[in-house]
Amino acid sequence: MVAFWILAALMVLVALAFILIPLLVPRPAAGPSASDANLDVLRNQRREIDADVASGVLPADARDAAVAELVDRAAEDLEAPPAPSAAAPRRPWPAAIVASLLVPALAFGLYLAVGTPRAADSRLVARAGEPMDAQQVSAMVDELARKVRARPEDVQGWSLLARSLAALGRFPEAVDAYAHLAKIAPGDAQVLVDYADALGMAQGRTLKGKPTELVQRALAIDPKQPKALALAGTAAFDAGDYAGAARHWETLAAELPTGSEERAQVESVLAEVRTKAAAAGKTLPEPAAAIAAAPAAAASAVSGSVSVAPGIAAKVDPAATLFVFARAEHGPRVPLAVMRASAAELPLRFRLDDSQAMAPNFRLSRADAVRIEARISRSGNAKPQPGDLYGTSGVVKPGAQGVDVVVDKVVR
Repeated sequence: MVAFWILAALMVLVALAFILIPLLVPRPAAGPSASDANLDVLRNQRREIDADVASGVLPADARDAAVAELVDRAAEDLEAPPAPSAAAPRRPWPAAIVASLLVPALAFGLYLAVGTPRAADSRLVARAGEPMDAQQVSAMVDELARKVRARPEDVQGWSLLARSLAALGRFPEAVDAYAHLAKIAPGDAQVLVDYADALGMAQGRTLKGKPTELVQRALAIDPKQPKALALAGTAAFDAGDYAGAARHWETLAAELPTGSEERAQVESVLAEVRTKAAAAGKTLPEPAAAIAAAPAAAASAVSGSVSVAPGIAAKVDPAATLFVFARAEHGPRVPLAVMRASAAELPLRFRLDDSQAMAPNFRLSRADAVRIEARISRSGNAKPQPGDLYGTSGVVKPGAQGVDVVVDKVVR
């Protein structure tokens, strides 16, 4: 900061130099004296007389008289007392003093008034890249709210306010903002689905009731609106409508680029939906992609048997649920195929193929190598729980037969 002010002072001094030097440095007097000027005039007149005689304008005998008259006049002019020399001009010290005071005052005064003096503070510069704290952000949103309330038809302003309030977790206020926005921007599917999301958060993280109605209205406007499909799938899943949930999530997956991270996430959710449906004993219809891939599914099916190691056989509850599934050796951990049975059926013969896939893009026929896992769940939950029994096969290729899986471990 000190370096900045030193540099500023030097620049002011340079500016003063351009003003004061011309004011204070004396200039030499210019121009001839009065006598010299008179002599120049007389010489010119003598040359004019000679020129007139030569051209015949003035008779030759009149030349001497004209020259004599010129000499008499020259004597009078040269004898006249010389005019007093002009006094040396006084240097403009008052103007220099005023400039010396005024220029720095104006320079620094204007900078302090319209500049940013605090920007020269290295401590402030160091903190400039730090994010604003929650209080500062909240204050900015409050100021935005004050401004947009004065402009009730400002769709862009109300949209920004609603999103900002939701991002801050101020969901009741966000709901009010979205309610107003839905009135001034009717027919906007994005507004309706954001409204549903905020309302669901405000009423305890549930989409029951009005949030679901808003989502359905959004889908009626745009059947492929991504967030509406995701919320509709979530609402159906929460209500136990696994077929409806799968339908919405499959529609969303079809709209996303193959191989993208977003599609992988959606397909992971689809896998969870199908696992829940299987655990509940509900059969979901196969996606169109699975039906088209039936020949490949048959060729890549993996079959074998599941048994229990003698050391833990006593821990098996016949009423428990047995899950048999295939996982890719490399890649996402989403099961490629799942089979559900009862522990009472052990030892069990199994067959896994693409018809048991939990997501369209995660199938046995697309894998290079897989492992077959078996888990005995006392809770019937598809997710591993402490106390569950499990076993894993070695790495096999799709299409392998006679794969043996021995349940010999306990989930800790």
